[in-house]
Amino acid sequence: MFLCSCATENPARLRLPADVSMNKDAGRGGLVIVMLRLESGEKLPFVVDTGCPITVFDKALEPKLGKRLDTGTFWNFGVEQESGRFAAPKLLWGNTLLMTGTNVVTIDRKQLSSNVDHPFMGILGMDVLEHYCIQLDFAAGKMRFLDDERANKKGWGKPFPLTDTVDGCFAVGENLVGAKGSESLIDTGCDYDGWLTPKLFQQWTNQMQLTPDGEARSPNGVLDGETYHELDLHGLDAKLLLSDDSHIKFNGIGLHVLSQNLVTLDFPRRTMYLKRTSDWPLIDKNRTAAAMTMAKSTLQFLGRLRKQGQLPGWSKNGEGATTAFHFNHVPSPYLDSVTWDARKKGDSSIYHYTVARASKDNPWKLQNAWRTDANGRVVQEYAVP
Repeated sequence: MFLCSCATENPARLRLPADVSMNKDAGRGGLVIVMLRLESGEKLPFVVDTGCPITVFDKALEPKLGKRLDTGTFWNFGVEQESGRFAAPKLLWGNTLLMTGTNVVTIDRKQLSSNVDHPFMGILGMDVLEHYCIQLDFAAGKMRFLDDERANKKGWGKPFPLTDTVDGCFAVGENLVGAKGSESLIDTGCDYDGWLTPKLFQQWTNQMQLTPDGEARSPNGVLDGETYHELDLHGLDAKLLLSDDSHIKFNGIGLHVLSQNLVTLDFPRRTMYLKRTSDWPLIDKNRTAAAMTMAKSTLQFLGRLRKQGQLPGWSKNGEGATTAFHFNHVPSPYLDSVTWDARKKGDSSIYHYTVARASKDNPWKLQNAWRTDANGRVVQEYAVP
C-alpha cells in the first residue's frame, strides 16, 4: 500500500468544515458517505474510512489527477489489486479546503462497491482524517468536526487511547470478545460489526467452553464491560495472515458496533471517546427485510439439496436444525454469500455450509462445506457438488 508522509498540525489552527447530515443508513448496514468537491467544482461521494491509511480515488478519475507517479498494490483483507499513485489534488468539504497527504492512490472501486446501496467514487482515508477531531452522531444523523482544544469533552463518554498500527491507522487495546491483550483496528469502512483473528474467533464461537469473567461468546460481544447484542463477527482466514495486508494482524471493530455510540475520534490527541446511545444494533428496515429474504432463500436452497441427498455430510432423512447464519462481507459482496451452521440430533459436531451467487440475478450455489468439533476445530472438509 502506498502511504503518505505528512506532519499532523494542530486542528485548532485549521478552518474546520461545517457539520453535515449522514446518509440515513449509515451505521445501519450502510457506510458513512459524504460529498467532497474537487477544485474544479465537481462533487464526488466518498466513504469515510478510518481503516484506510490513504485517500483513494476510482481509477476512472485518473485523467483528473494529472501524471501517474508510480504503480503499486492495494490490499483489502488479503485481496490485492493494482493501484496507481498520484499527487494529492485539492479536496474541499463544502467550502472548506481539507488538509491532505502528499499522495493519493487509484483503484477499481467497483470491486469494493458493486453491491453498496450508495455507490462511491473514493475513500477518505487517514492521511486526511488524522488532522481532525471528528464526531459521528448516529442518533442525530450528524458528522461534526470539532476543536478538541476548546470543546467541552464532558459529554463525549469514555476515552480509549489510540495506538498507531504502523500504516497510519489506529487501534484500541480492546476487542469484542473481552479477551485481554488483543487489539482491534477502528474501521468505519467496515459496514458490519467487526472481525476476529482465527484464534479469538474460535474462542468466541466455542459454546462448549466456560466463559471467563469479562468475556463474551457468540452471538453477543463485550467492549470494555459494555455488552453488544447479536453481533455478526467474522473470523479471518488463517491463510490471510501470510499476506502483506497489515490490517489482518488485528481484530476489527466496525461501523455497526460503533453506531450504537456517540463516537468522537480525536486523532491529533490519539483518543477515541464512546458514549453509548443504543442498547441494540441500529437497523434499516429495508436492509433488514432484504437480509431476511436472502437468508430464507439460502435456507430453502440447502433444504432442497438435503432432500435430493446432495448436502455434504447430511443424509436425506438426517434430523437436526440450523443454529446460526451470517452474511459474508469479506471478501464477498453483501447479501451474496451466506454461511449457515447446523447440528444433527445426537451429534456434537457443527456442520457449516456457505452458499453464494455471482450476482443478484444468478442462482445460489453451494460454495464450501465443512464440519467442526465442539471446540470449533475443523475436523472434515467436504467436496461440494
